Amino acid sequence: MSSKRDLKLDEYNIGKYAYRELHNFCLQYPYKKQRLADLRSPYHSPQITGMPHGSDAGQPTEDNAERAAILSHDCEIIEQAAIEASAKDYQNIIRAVTQDMPWYYLRSVYGLKVNEKYFNLERHQYYYLLAKKKKII
Repeated sequence: MSSKRDLKLDEYNIGKYAYRELHNFCLQYPYKKQRLADLRSPYHSPQITGMPHGSDAGQPTEDNAERAAILSHDCEIIEQAAIEASAKDYQNIIRAVTQDMPWYYLRSVYGLKVNEKYFNLERHQYYYLLAKKKKII
């Protein structure tokens, strides 16, 4: 576990471990977006690694479509919760929760216009909305 402190979301009935689950879910966002783009690529083909593998008698196209649907849903709920939490600053909310960018960095690099207290309230609201969408609360 990193030295980063957990957010206190008790007023939203989100406990420490539920917050960690949501936080780690959000940290997977860049990977999920990249994996989704790879699955949707028309040039997607099996990787040749030289390692032996069994012959999978499955349905790779169907499996890829199912994976893409799950990844798409995950990315969509992350984005929708950010838009609902702050329609005008949703991109900065996404940066903050998916890349652990602090308020002062967002303000100096991305031109965030709101003060720290207001941004933290939006971020708390974001985690509440995400918990509802994931049916944690």
